[in-house]
Amino acid sequence: TKTSTESVPSFAPTLFCCGRAAKKRSNHRELVELRLIRRLFLHRFGLPQLSPFSKYLNRAQASQIAHMIEVEPSMWIVLLAVAWSICGVVEVLKQLNTDMPESHDLVEAFVMFAWVLMLLHIMMFMYFRSCVRHLLHSAAFSNDKATLTANLTAIAQEEANAWQNEEADKALEVMSCIQEHHEELEFQRRRNKNIEAQQPKTRGSTGKRRESFSGVMPGSPSIDIRFFSHKGWHIGVMLLLVLNGFLVTLFVQCAFYDMDDIYEDFGTLPAIMVPLPLVINSLFLQRRIFYDFVIVSSTLRIDSHTLSDVVENFSEVVRLRSEFATSLLHHMTQQELAISDLQAELNARDASGSGFIEVDDLREVLSKFGFRLTRFRFNSVVKLLFELEGTTVAYSNVVRLVLMAQNDSL
Repeated sequence: TKTSTESVPSFAPTLFCCGRAAKKRSNHRELVELRLIRRLFLHRFGLPQLSPFSKYLNRAQASQIAHMIEVEPSMWIVLLAVAWSICGVVEVLKQLNTDMPESHDLVEAFVMFAWVLMLLHIMMFMYFRSCVRHLLHSAAFSNDKATLTANLTAIAQEEANAWQNEEADKALEVMSCIQEHHEELEFQRRRNKNIEAQQPKTRGSTGKRRESFSGVMPGSPSIDIRFFSHKGWHIGVMLLLVLNGFLVTLFVQCAFYDMDDIYEDFGTLPAIMVPLPLVINSLFLQRRIFYDFVIVSSTLRIDSHTLSDVVENFSEVVRLRSEFATSLLHHMTQQELAISDLQAELNARDASGSGFIEVDDLREVLSKFGFRLTRFRFNSVVKLLFELEGTTVAYSNVVRLVLMAQNDSL
């Protein structure tokens, strides 16, 4: 009947809801992984809890992208070798398929290389996933939900205690010392590498000292991932990205115009199979490969240049937060308003009790307490000082900053 038909959910909304639920689970899993790896990273290198790990990952990712943009001559040689190989396969196919049009031979050769490239992407993806799992098990990950929940609760408590007891100035001082220490270690590694190149006989003794130049804190868990080399896998990831881009260009310029003939001669499925591996590589595999590579390489070793940028940025944020909190506290004191009044006003704007309010609502609240900025300027300040969730901000951080400013003034 019509009523029973309407009561059954249609396919499209059901698929959409399933996709949204899967994405939510995936985001939750990534968040759990990052929290565990963050704790491992901080303990491994002796960094304070206030260290902005997410900022460090973003800078490391930007640094990797900048290095990958610079294509070296050796990469061009590889591309030429691939192009010659495709030409060779086309010639072989011409001899085997004499009745096949030449353009179809090119498409057939292209499909072979595209699917081989996707296989390489899958292998690299699975390897980096195994590396991430290795890190997670070193970071107290457990398949048992109760154990994992207990570990995450302990991490959350540790972070909360750091927010309450750890001073930003002292954290910045520790970060600066560690950054200088790793700069010195990097200099020592470069010097030893030059000595090793000049005196090959000392390679064995130099290899024994390699662990002392890692900068890892004593007592931290030993992480030994087989076959992982930052430089080697950096080249491997870059090679796959370049090859995929090369084949995409080749498809657009040489194979795309023959897709109508492929469809008419062989049908829909063969026509789809031609660009499918490149689409899968570009939209799914490459993003995960690059993300996992940055996670693994950034956790196993510290890039002193990236850490220097993060320390600089953190220093600026600490200064601006202090100025922001001092200015807001000054305006509140002039109007004879207490921090409890600010807390009550912020709570009133949070109807759902989520702990987050819109940035515009925060601006309106602070303007009532005397802190007035234009909307554009205020949005810029909030983005710099706080971690946003879309267009919302955790207002407890604002109250905490004012409390810290009040304690400093006492």
